[in-house]
Amino acid sequence: MNESSDKVSRFRRILPQVIATTVKNFLMFDVGLNIGLPTVLVAALTHVSNEHNQNESLSITPALASWLGSVSYLFQPIGSMLSVFITDPLGRKRAMIIVNIPLAFGWFILYKANSVWAVFLGSIVLGLSVGLLESPIYVYLGEICQPSTRGVLFAYSRIYTTAGIFTIFLLNTLMPWRTVALICFALPIITAIALLFVPETPIWLISRNRQEDALKSLRWLRGWVPRHIVAQEFIEIQESSERSKWCNSCIKQNQKCQHPPPTFSERFIELKRKRTLKPFAIVGGLCFLSQFTSVLAMRPFIVPILKAYQTPIPADQVAAMMGFLDNIGAVMLFFLIHFMGKRKLYITSILGVFLCSLILCVYGYSYLPSGCISFDKTRTFEMENQTLTYIPVVCLTLWSFFSFLGIIVMPWMLLSEIFPLKSRGIASSISAALNYFLGFISKKTYYDLETSFSLPGMALFYCILSGCGLILMYLILPETENRSLEDIERHFSDNSKGLTDRNIVISKRKSKNEPNDDDAENSQKTNSSHMITNCSAVFENKNRSNESAYENRGFEIELSKL
Repeated sequence: MNESSDKVSRFRRILPQVIATTVKNFLMFDVGLNIGLPTVLVAALTHVSNEHNQNESLSITPALASWLGSVSYLFQPIGSMLSVFITDPLGRKRAMIIVNIPLAFGWFILYKANSVWAVFLGSIVLGLSVGLLESPIYVYLGEICQPSTRGVLFAYSRIYTTAGIFTIFLLNTLMPWRTVALICFALPIITAIALLFVPETPIWLISRNRQEDALKSLRWLRGWVPRHIVAQEFIEIQESSERSKWCNSCIKQNQKCQHPPPTFSERFIELKRKRTLKPFAIVGGLCFLSQFTSVLAMRPFIVPILKAYQTPIPADQVAAMMGFLDNIGAVMLFFLIHFMGKRKLYITSILGVFLCSLILCVYGYSYLPSGCISFDKTRTFEMENQTLTYIPVVCLTLWSFFSFLGIIVMPWMLLSEIFPLKSRGIASSISAALNYFLGFISKKTYYDLETSFSLPGMALFYCILSGCGLILMYLILPETENRSLEDIERHFSDNSKGLTDRNIVISKRKSKNEPNDDDAENSQKTNSSHMITNCSAVFENKNRSNESAYENRGFEIELSKL
């Protein structure tokens, strides 16, 4: 065998994963556009926006604005639950292609809207679409990446989300909101075409017994390599997929399962098991903190909030600055996550939010008039020292920066990797639905909370929640960076470990197709012939048991405790 053909550079291994992730990230960009959309609509229809929307004929009251700012989040959980019926049955790739149809439809409705209710309808359709796409895009990312690149590529994906937020805020400063909607209408069409050129995940293909297609996909994703380069990883994926179909009694007895596959309703029973409930508790806590401590709850109303703080810079420009800093936070996440890990980054980000909300609380109670709220346009005041008005600008922009450095991102990161394979599709859909439902609650109640507590009172509210969240996540948040999906599943399947046992042990057995040094590459060359034999045997006997493959490989699979 040609020795040079066995050498696969790290760049070549990572490049196709980056390409597939980039194409998928067009949907992430659309998510960012949808996150920023309520801010644009509320500002335009309450007539507190820039000169480009001065001739807008539609208008809404502050109470109706609270609905417009949150209605899409009310329907996103519905979309997330519906995604269960397309993510697993149709595959991750087809599901991502299909969701572009309602996305384009929603943007077109907004562009042609001639009444307030048409604006609401467009927002509802977009909310359903975002809910539909979240589960397939995160599961897709988790299943195509190697453990060493998963965290970095996830952080890379979030750059597109923040870029979408910044883009829609920037476009809002240059043109009317209807023109913005028309430009956004083109993105789903481009995305659907681009997705045709990336592969389906090997894990999903193997679960559908499409072995040859799965191997082609894995070869594509690992650098367009010959099959012997990915032979061992392919066998490992087969074993994991086969084991995920075993019933729990067979897993406990360490024997091959001969029972029929579980029905769709029986798969929901897996949600009640501790290995799913423990990750769900962590993800659920992260979802709550992302919606009730980050900048997301106030974002639809950020323009009137900035005006209430008497900021020296025009409010829509500050909103665009916040979008830019969101992007900077996502870029820093991309560069830092591999070195710091997810846990340290999250602790840093929620600590930053705590300090920003604390400073804004002290500023508000010291300098704002008593009972000051952003929805009261009749009540104005003048700051004697105009220099102090930069304090809320700095605090709110940094608040947004720290939010996207970790708080907003972390639930989605863990959603793609922390759940066991058997319940991953359903559990991730339910978690996404929970996140969106909490997002609706946080945005819909913001108007009532601010009118009750005032602007400084809301800052105090967020300060208390972020402080409690800091303590909670310090105790229970595990480090999953550079841990394989099998290591993570093994950790949560161990019933002897509680939520505060956050150390996930890295398995000593590493995949040969992901070398970390020259020795690993040499080992791969030495065993390449052996792997070819194994891989060929798999395809000759793909409808038979994988037990013979286990014996040929000479190691036992460590079964997780239940």
